[in-house]
Parts: sequence; C-alpha cells; structure tokens
Amino acid sequence: MPISLRTSCSTQALETGEAKLWVLLVGVNQYQDNSLPALCYSAPDCQGLGKALAEATRAFPNKETIAHHDFSEQLPKLATVRASLRRVVAEAKAQDTVLFYFSGHGVLDAESQQSVLCLSDTDKSNLVGTGLPVQGLLQTLDQCEAHAQLVWLDACHSGDMTMRGARGEAAPVLTRPDPTPTLVHVLRQRAARSKGFYALLSCDQGQRSWEFPELGHGVFTYYLMRGLRGEAADAQGVIDADGLYKYVYQQTLQYIDKTNQQVRLINQQKRSQGKNDFYPEYSQQTPKRIVEGIGELVLGLKPDKTRPQHPRQALVVQGSTDNQKAIALSKVLAGIGGFDLGYWCPPAKSEAEPQRAIHTCLHWQSSSETELFTSFTTTKKTATALLYLRGEIEETENGEAWLVLSEGVKISRSWLRQQLRRSDMTQQILILDCPGATTLADWVEDLKQGPEQGQCLIAAAAPATEPDQFAQALLQTLVIGKRQTGLLAAEWIAQLKTHLAETQITLHAYLSGNQGLIEVLSGPKSELNSSEAVKPSGSSGLASTPARSQSQVSWSLSPEQYSSLEQELADLVGPIAPTLLRQGSARAPNPKELVENLLPYLPAKRRIEFEWWATSLLENSAIRPQTRSDHSSSTASKTTGLKTQDSRLHASQTLSGQAISEGFVHQCERELAELVGPIATFLVRKVLQTNPRLSQIELVESLVTAISEPQKASEFRQRLIA
Repeated sequence: MPISLRTSCSTQALETGEAKLWVLLVGVNQYQDNSLPALCYSAPDCQGLGKALAEATRAFPNKETIAHHDFSEQLPKLATVRASLRRVVAEAKAQDTVLFYFSGHGVLDAESQQSVLCLSDTDKSNLVGTGLPVQGLLQTLDQCEAHAQLVWLDACHSGDMTMRGARGEAAPVLTRPDPTPTLVHVLRQRAARSKGFYALLSCDQGQRSWEFPELGHGVFTYYLMRGLRGEAADAQGVIDADGLYKYVYQQTLQYIDKTNQQVRLINQQKRSQGKNDFYPEYSQQTPKRIVEGIGELVLGLKPDKTRPQHPRQALVVQGSTDNQKAIALSKVLAGIGGFDLGYWCPPAKSEAEPQRAIHTCLHWQSSSETELFTSFTTTKKTATALLYLRGEIEETENGEAWLVLSEGVKISRSWLRQQLRRSDMTQQILILDCPGATTLADWVEDLKQGPEQGQCLIAAAAPATEPDQFAQALLQTLVIGKRQTGLLAAEWIAQLKTHLAETQITLHAYLSGNQGLIEVLSGPKSELNSSEAVKPSGSSGLASTPARSQSQVSWSLSPEQYSSLEQELADLVGPIAPTLLRQGSARAPNPKELVENLLPYLPAKRRIEFEWWATSLLENSAIRPQTRSDHSSSTASKTTGLKTQDSRLHASQTLSGQAISEGFVHQCERELAELVGPIATFLVRKVLQTNPRLSQIELVESLVTAISEPQKASEFRQRLIA
C-alpha cells in the first residue's frame, strides 16, 4: 500500500486511490569508469524490490514505479535519473508518498567532501558533476509537496569483496574514504527539517554492504524484499517502516554472524588437515535508520499467500521395524525443520525401494519450482535435501562397503556417493546412524564432495549396548536448537560435539559452505504472527482449568525450561504468551497437562510439533509426590517460584524495596536503541533476567558495557541516572 500515517483518513485515501505512491528505483551493476568496480546484484536488487513492493501494495490502485537499472529500457545514467526525479517532484501531491531507492557505489568526493551516488556514466575525476550528490538529491526532494518521503540507500558496496573472498581469494584492500559519515550528517539535517522524512542505510560508518551469490542480492535489500513480502508484518498483517527496519536489522546481523560461524568451522577443518588457505570472515554490517518524530508509516500489507522460498526435502530411512527415535526425528524434521518428509522402514521386497526413495529425495523437482524461477525471481531459491540413514555397516572381502537396512536390503557406499554427486539439490545434509560401526571415517571421506557443493555430513556409531544413544543426541540437540533464529548445520555440529563429549561416541563431521548457509531448522515464518493464533479453537481453554489442588503432585520448571517455553509460545501466539504460561503452570498438576492445556491456543497446524517439542523439553522437570508433612513448605516454595517467574516476565526487579518500574525499563531500551540499534531491547531484558535484583544504577552500569564509544557511554549514563 502507499506509505502513509496509519489513520482512518489516510487509509481511506489509499483505498480510493486519492493518495499515490511514487517509487523511483536506481541500481547500477556496470560502470563506464573502470576505476569503479562492477557489482553483481544492484540491478537484480531493483527488480526484486520493485516486485516485493508491488505485492505489498497490491490492494491500492494509485501507484507508479520508475526503474533505472542495467536491465531496464532506460539505463541508470545521470540525465535519465535526474529527469525522472524532477518529474516525480513536480507531480507528487501533498497526500502522496515518494520512495527513492539506490543500489550501487557511494563515493566521497575529496574536494567538496560530498557523498555522491555513482551512476553508470559517472566519472570519478568529476564526481559532483557526473554523479548524484546526496545533498543535491535532498535539495530536490525539498521542493516536493509530498509530506511522506523515504530514501533507502544500499550505497556502500564492497566492490568485488563478495562471497568470492570467503572462498579463499585474497580480500582487496579498501583505500577510498568512507562516505557514510557525511551521508549520515546530511540525512540527519534533512530529517530535522521535515517530520515526514525517513531514511534507511544499508550499513553504518566504517562498514560495507555485502553481496552474497546464494541470495542473489545484497543482503540488505534481500531482507527488505522478504520483509515486504510479509515476514516483517505484525499480528494484523501490517508492514510499517519501523517494523521493517527492525526485521532487516536483525536478519542482516544474524545472516553475517551465521555465515562467519560456518566459515570458522570450515577453517577449523582445514587446520586439522594441515592446510593454511583459510577463508576470511565477513566484517559487520548494521543497517541504520535516520528519522525525527515521524508517526507510524505503513508500507504495505502481508500478501495473502507467501510463495515458498526454500524447497526442503527430507527422507528418514531406518533399518528396523520399531524405532521410536526415528519416528520422533521425522516429526521434528517435518515440523520445526520445515521439510517435506518421506519415511521408509522394513519390510521391503528389494533394494530398489529405499534406493528409489533416496533418488527421489536427492533429485526433487516440481512444477512449482519452475514457476518460482520464472514468475518470482526476487530471491534465489536454495533447495536442500536431508537424508537420515540408520543401519549396520558391512564390508566385503573385495573392499565394497554396504549399509545394511534389513535382511536382504542394503545400499552400497559407491551407489550412495554417485547419487550425492548427481543430485540436483543445492545443499545436502546426510546423517549416518550406524550402531557398532568402526569405519565411519572412511564413509565420510568417501562421500564428501568439493567446496562447490554445499554439503553437511554427520556420522556416528552408538555402542551396541545402547544403539539409540546417537539418535537421542540428535533429537535433544534439535530441541535445544529450536530458537527464533533457526539452527545452522555449523551450530548443530558444535552442539553435537558438546553433547557427545561425555560419551564414548566419536562424531565424524564434514561441512562445505560455498552455497550459502545450510539450515537444519528453518527460521521463523511470517504466518506465526497471525492473529488467529491467540484464539482457542475449543472450549477447553486455560480459563476453565482449575488451579492445582494441594493434594496433587508438586512440580516445577527450571528457569531454562520456562524461558524456552515462553519464547516458543511468543513465536506462536504473540504477546499473550506470558499470561498463558503463567496461568498454565499455576494450574497444571504435571508437565503433560500443562502442554495439553496450552494446545487449544495454538494454530492447528503447529500443535503436533509443539506437543512433541514441549514434552521433550519438560521430560526432566522436577516432579515429586506431595505429602501432608511437606504441604506447607511446598506451597511456600511453589509461591516463591511463581513470584520469581512473574518478576522475570514483567521486568519489575526490586532491591531493598525499591522497584525498577516498567517505564524506566522502556526508557533504558529507547536510549540504548539510539546507540546500538534494535538489539537494545534484547540486551536490557537479558540483563534483567540474569540479575533479577538490580537497582536502577546497577542496571544502567550493566548496559553501559554494551556501548563501545566512551563518550556515548558517558552520555547514556548521565541521561538515565539524572
């Protein structure tokens, strides 16, 4: 929808077409000046963002998008861009909204100290005369009647410092001055003059915007597009400017952090092999917003149907007729893993049955895949195949190795290697669960592929006396990994190593990551914010559940269990989660009934997965029968425990009777957010949860450590303590 303040008048204007959205998109891949490095994804960024905006604003008829990029009819030359800008400024009315987006190089002119956006015909020897100075852009927008004006700049690209650098090539040394400080200064001046101005920058001072081939876009614009497609929408399906910024900020930081985790693990593998051609890590990229006193800018509405982004196929093959762990693993992969799951177990008439199932999983194709590429190319699809194979290892006298699934049914290692190499899937995750095996290191070495294939191999042999021990480790680490940000293969391997350290099981693992991040558990999907999630579907809600009687069993949740449950519920039902959990834990006589009482409040399609996950999480809850003799003490303990949980939920911490009010907590969050971004809320809540009895001064001093610049840290301290 056209961007405007969320008021009844503006909404009516948007619905009737009285207000118009003007979008001017500029993206430059190739430059005539050879001293400006070519970029790969600025033009696709323009194309993708245009389509994402079109979807988000589908319900509003009056809009116009003008695009200048390498693939458009009108190329991104200076005269063309200026002409389009003048036209928008001349025709836009007061009730309209103007959005200007640029993807390409931003350069600081040494002589004038102006930040200049480089167009395809920009000459670096005459930047101000042949480029688009940001100061001039803002002066032109000053002449526009439109009250709401947005400027999105993905303008500090790293040139050819893309994923190629992470594949082992030497990263080029950047010698040009950083244009961001000047850019921020002029944008702040503009925001101070106009309350309807909102700017987004792809990165902060001293940083660069990264491009990733596996995304097919710059990471900043990639998450702008995903946010506009609905992943940044609130519970009502509304996408506003602040919500979009927070989503892009968090996702950009997480993506680069996860990429670096994967790079570190691969480098660790290289080091263990005696190699020294290590991949460099990516420097931080933190998107920045510049706005002064604006209201709630609504950007669009979540599309009715979100098209699939990441086709994920999984196959669980177990070599026994009764293995509850394999069944449980299947539920996790199909639920929180986001996989389209296949399942095979004996009896089978021949080897052809499991072989056919494996081949289908590794060579998955569908008509929807073709449609996705041809009609919706704003993001690059990452197809992932996961195979879990459980059986016994058998090796013949002639050296052939087999995975025996059941009597008369087995798979040769050479056949499996051939299938992996011929797979159509961009990424592969293979798990070998082979109790009693002694040659799994050879299997991993033989099955691994080169760095051009995204592949994760995990293999382990549980002792014959406890054949389910490794499968149990897989399940427990997946449950721990169920967090808001998902679970990467690199993280999973690290968790498995830690989990198995106290056992006799040796973990064999291999990871190659040139095809992007390999997700075992997908991150959050936008449909989890649906308002329907807070509505019970039956009559057995928590309100009608009686409180625990004093003769019932006494039990308690650990702080970690309580926190995990609360976070999971918040993902599913939103702000009502703390209330549901507090009431549920007070009334349920045991963990099982707590889970059952929560289920009616969840979306129907998420209940099975939540029930299994929560039951697994709570299976170690402290449970003991209550007797008359300990009735008094247990009641007091229960009350104290609930009060502790309640204080953690409401962030009302006390010290010597002096409470930290919710207002002071919000003030800390606001002030800290100005310095460190949206992560401020998380930092404040984390400090309060870790130290539940802090005073106001102690809270402020704890937060000061998160501010890297001493002057800003001092200002933060003075504001809050004063």
